[in-house]
Amino acid sequence: MKKNLLLFLTAAGILLSVETSAQQLKRRAFLGVQLSPVSDSLAKAHKLPVNSGVRVLRIVPGSTAETLKLLPDDVILEVNKTAVKSPQEVVMLARNFQPGQTINLALNRKGKPVKIKGKVQPMPYETAPANAEVRYGEVPLANNGIARSIMKKPKGSGKFPAVFFIQGYGCSSLDNLPENDPQRQLMDALVSRGYAVYRLEKPGVGDSKGSKPCPEIGYNEELAAFASGLDQLKRFDFVDRDNIFLFGHSLGANTAPLIAANNKVKGIITYGAAGKPWTEYLIEVFREQRAITGSDYVEIDEDMKMLLPLVYEFMILKKTPAELTQNGNYKKYLEEHFGYDGKDHLFGRHYTFLQELGQVPVNKAWKDAAAHTLAIYGEADAPAIDEDGAKMIAAVVNAYYPGKGSYEFLPHTDHGFLEVGSKQDHVKQMQSNSPSAAKFNPKLVELIDNWMKIKMAKS
Repeated sequence: MKKNLLLFLTAAGILLSVETSAQQLKRRAFLGVQLSPVSDSLAKAHKLPVNSGVRVLRIVPGSTAETLKLLPDDVILEVNKTAVKSPQEVVMLARNFQPGQTINLALNRKGKPVKIKGKVQPMPYETAPANAEVRYGEVPLANNGIARSIMKKPKGSGKFPAVFFIQGYGCSSLDNLPENDPQRQLMDALVSRGYAVYRLEKPGVGDSKGSKPCPEIGYNEELAAFASGLDQLKRFDFVDRDNIFLFGHSLGANTAPLIAANNKVKGIITYGAAGKPWTEYLIEVFREQRAITGSDYVEIDEDMKMLLPLVYEFMILKKTPAELTQNGNYKKYLEEHFGYDGKDHLFGRHYTFLQELGQVPVNKAWKDAAAHTLAIYGEADAPAIDEDGAKMIAAVVNAYYPGKGSYEFLPHTDHGFLEVGSKQDHVKQMQSNSPSAAKFNPKLVELIDNWMKIKMAKS
């Protein structure tokens, strides 16, 4: 049986222009290294035991890794005397780092043992072009936590239309993304076209504090944080409150109409949306998405005999993973198809996150939001499965508010805004071992910008 690999999915001449007010949040530690498991061939070449260490692929400038003078193909064996054997273990240890503290690494470098010591560096602030500025802020959360907010806007006075970028399913940070990251390319391109672009770190991510780590929270806590973020966005004195738009990427498309229901916005843009209740989407992932990724059709039929009751017991009856694994057959399917970690996590999130997500009244949310809506589907978007979800969003909006819903098809573009060709081309690339040469599709910016300008002109 094949695991599902695509579910949910993301300078020279530049001056630092960052504004921060008196804040409680401090910069988080920045390890700044891209890691991978140690391959059998590398382990053999370095004379390493099986399943030991983590390979260094890339070092980010200005990071702790650069300060420590790590090199590509170094194998990290220990972090502060704790043995590591997977990138995830290093990430978990790094979450507890504090800027300025001492870090000790035990390495294997070209077959020889090396020990290095240095200071943990803070995450650098994001930069902006000379005609823009970045403002770091913070949003109080209901549980007494604080989330990091980041606003990037054109320089100058006056009122600017604003876009709130709402990320998808994962717990990755949106703070100081690499300049070639497609999410940052989208946001920076909108700033260059005159929009103030706002983003919010999820609870337990980046500089945010006072909350459990993001993988431990439920969807309702995440939703409440984004609602608080929208409230903050509307309080900026340079934001045109009559022209605020939400951009919901992937799962963010579920969140956007929910937070707009009680805090109205001009419009909502979705990209990569499922467009249906999460329980139904899961079933389509196990049947239709697996077919896209090359699973055998007969095997899918057989697996669905187990996956359908499993989804029902998990999402409808709300059984915990521990309760589900009492069925011996379920444990195997949870591990192979749900990314079960043997504890409380499925697909990288706490199981309650998925169960709470399953309670979202998708169509009612669009009715209550009552906003102009543009639903976009990228031709190569395998996680969204097909265009039906985006078309359904537009249809629901139009059913209650004729003329307010629009659907657009973006050719050759995958779930992460990259121009990759067809869906089949994308899947082949994902399953290959060669790096992708795909680049951000600027047509997405044109599509969004043109639509928002038309909506603003009609107000």
